[in-house]
Amino acid sequence: MPELWAKALVAHGKRQQPAAGADGLARRALASVGLAVAVGVAYFFAARLSVGLVLKPEGVAVFWPAAGISSGILIVLGPRARWAVAAGVTGATIAIHQLIADPLWAGTALGLSNAAEALITAGLIELSFGADFSIDRLSQILGLLFAAIVGTAVSGLGGAVTYRLFQGESAAMLTTWQHWFASDAIGIIIVAPLLIGLTAAVRQPPSHNELMEGVAALIALAVLTIIALALPQEPWQTVAPVALLFPILLWIAARCRPVFSAAGAFLVSITVVLTAVFRLGHFGDTNLAFADRILQAQATIMFIAVGAYVLAALFAERRETESRLARANALLERERDNKLMSAQAITGTIAHEVRQPLAAIVTNASAALRWLDRSPPEHDEIRTALKRIQSEGYRTSEVFDAIRALFRTGDPVRHPVDVNEIIGEVMQSLYGELKEHEVEYRARLTEQPALINGHRGQLREVILNLVHNAVEAMDTTTSRPRVLRISTEHRDRDAVAVAVEDSGPGIDPQKLDGIFTAFFTTKPQGMGLGLAICRMIVEQHGGQLTASSDGKSGAQFQFVLPIKSETDAAAS
Repeated sequence: MPELWAKALVAHGKRQQPAAGADGLARRALASVGLAVAVGVAYFFAARLSVGLVLKPEGVAVFWPAAGISSGILIVLGPRARWAVAAGVTGATIAIHQLIADPLWAGTALGLSNAAEALITAGLIELSFGADFSIDRLSQILGLLFAAIVGTAVSGLGGAVTYRLFQGESAAMLTTWQHWFASDAIGIIIVAPLLIGLTAAVRQPPSHNELMEGVAALIALAVLTIIALALPQEPWQTVAPVALLFPILLWIAARCRPVFSAAGAFLVSITVVLTAVFRLGHFGDTNLAFADRILQAQATIMFIAVGAYVLAALFAERRETESRLARANALLERERDNKLMSAQAITGTIAHEVRQPLAAIVTNASAALRWLDRSPPEHDEIRTALKRIQSEGYRTSEVFDAIRALFRTGDPVRHPVDVNEIIGEVMQSLYGELKEHEVEYRARLTEQPALINGHRGQLREVILNLVHNAVEAMDTTTSRPRVLRISTEHRDRDAVAVAVEDSGPGIDPQKLDGIFTAFFTTKPQGMGLGLAICRMIVEQHGGQLTASSDGKSGAQFQFVLPIKSETDAAAS
């Protein structure tokens, strides 16, 4: 039976696309038949167990777990399994009543009543809560109680009428309905949540610590239940021993998933039923009236089950609320960090980009003062230094415009620019720095203008940063010439590639992936923003910036820019 049951669950539990054609229909029909057989077998054995636990000689069952099995399975599998479950329940009920020599029509009528009970209960759950039903919400627990009451009340009418028809006046309809309603309702309330919880636990297994703690709590609950129910009758009332169980039930609800509370309620209920059937302890005391014993046993089961479910649902809701609050706080902290990071990036970008023209202004101003102090003053040199200061001042203004454009939202304004011309401007402004660092500059630029649509100031900053980094990288090179190579080339007439190569010590290949990350730097005084900003600018132009190095003989940075921007390409 376990293998058949597993196959049926797999066939009906998975949400998959239905197969097309006759083969698909045959597979679905076979799966439905397999599920019906599995449900019928489970219902049959649960019903036979219930018959074995009927109170003698009164012939009344304290609860009917088969009702919980049919309703629980249908709630878990959903409406697609309704007819298979109904067929299995009806067939199992007919088989049970044939074994006790009841008329076939009576077994069929009772089987239809049992099937209707499961369909009504599961249908109300589906109507109220949809397909994803669980036992970790107080509203869903109350909904399950309501659905069980309605389903068993309606099916009890069919059962009472059937028994009256074939047993005659000896079967009082009200008494039969009361016994049917109480035993089936308790069966649904006890067994269905356990099946629902176990299914959820299979889909998302509990942690090892939770599993061990839950099992230990269930063992403690079983021991305490036996002790409480086996205490002498005289000094105890019904409520007192039951109250002893709630500290452990509270422990289970507070520390474990609702499935453990459902298992605890089932464990206590089975213990109550066994003590009543075998006349042990409080509920097996024959000195009590039969009706009182039945009522006390059923009331105890309901009290324990409902209390355990409510506690479990409340604690589950609290845990989920705490989890949502923790996630919200994490998102708020992340948003705050992102805003701080953005502010830090903007501030760092301004400081990083403005530092170079300011340094050039200071250098040229110092040179102008030196030429001015000569006798006679070198007016041509002074004029040249002042022009450089003026140029660097304009460049500082362009830096601010480029940064503002970099972080501005919306479509950027771009114009046709010649990359070769930008390279020439950058190398002219860095002439003094190259001479100071003893760097030889070699250019291999395209004969035709390397025109693209872009932001001139931003592209200037990219080239300037790459060249400046290359010059600084070669400061430690003493065993070979310091050579800076810059090249441009057309790529398939739709892109321009720019490469900046140095003869420095190179970059560790293991660090190549991280050098473009913001605030990553290998320089003692570096801010780690230059390459990150360069990549941002290149990517905003629709290009790509990459780096390569063997870690020994220099490094090469290359970026490829499309000749047409994405906006232009879309317009054309």
